[in-house]
Amino acid sequence: MTRRRTASALLLASLTLAGCAGGPPPPWSETATRELQLALASFEVQGRRVSLTRSAAAPAATPVVVYLPGLGQGSQAQDSGQRWAAAWAQAGYTVLAVQPLEADAAAWRSELARSGEFRALGLLHYGDTLRAERLAALRRLLPALRAAQPALDWGHAALAGYETGAQTVLDARADPGWQAVIAISPPAMQAPAGGAATLLISSDLDQDPLGLLRGPAERRQAFDGFAPGTAWLLTLAGVSHAALAGTLAPEGWHAQDQHRTAPAGLGRGRGGGEGGGLPGPAGGGARGPRSGSATEAAQTDMSEALRLSTAFLQAQLRGAAMPASPALQTR
Repeated sequence: MTRRRTASALLLASLTLAGCAGGPPPPWSETATRELQLALASFEVQGRRVSLTRSAAAPAATPVVVYLPGLGQGSQAQDSGQRWAAAWAQAGYTVLAVQPLEADAAAWRSELARSGEFRALGLLHYGDTLRAERLAALRRLLPALRAAQPALDWGHAALAGYETGAQTVLDARADPGWQAVIAISPPAMQAPAGGAATLLISSDLDQDPLGLLRGPAERRQAFDGFAPGTAWLLTLAGVSHAALAGTLAPEGWHAQDQHRTAPAGLGRGRGGGEGGGLPGPAGGGARGPRSGSATEAAQTDMSEALRLSTAFLQAQLRGAAMPASPALQTR
């Protein structure tokens, strides 16, 4: 077995154990450092917390992936797409996760969320005003990130994001300084036709819990408008919208999931599927309609997504060959 396959197997096994439904997972820092040999750190730039994930054995000058979390997610390592960050870090990248807007981080604590107005919440956060503010905030943050981490190889840098983060990275794909862009579960949107090589990731179960989309196929709208030769579309099978967040279920959600039931008529898909407008978990505060079960989403098999997204980074930032896959469509 090759070193890369061994590392991948260890990553998947460790993340599965961390998301085990039999009880609360160990703290992410413990799993990352003991099982995955990752180094975690955090720092602040322009009032925003930034989480850093890298291999403990990696040299200082690694290529960079700047990751923008989704709606309701902050920049802390425990809620910023650990599965993506761990896979990319084990391949030799330093992942910097930052939520550009506090309004996005606090979305599930807002009055709209507390009153169950999830469609209105989506229209607000994906709407033109916050979309423009988020892109402007990212552009302001980048010089500060480079100044805070000058040893990193900023000449080989990728931008990645989930949900609202995916919307912003697609808006920024034509900005200078990026060699690659990864958009995970973006909304239906137009984006610059040209720009950095882009991988759009979605699935056949990538429903919209906010009710803004009619179906998963609408998430490929930006891909259909890209210039030929600039993009790939990865369509996964049996992976829910919640699982695409790449986030392990926080401690406390496991017990809540044990007695949480979906309303009549709102089924749960494979791997922690969706039900539009689901309430918060029984016995706990509202977390938004992201998933029928956070535990199931955290255990979903994401191996193909992790493998192909890492291969995309290797191809665009290190000149490796892009692998063929029946799940990949080239623009």
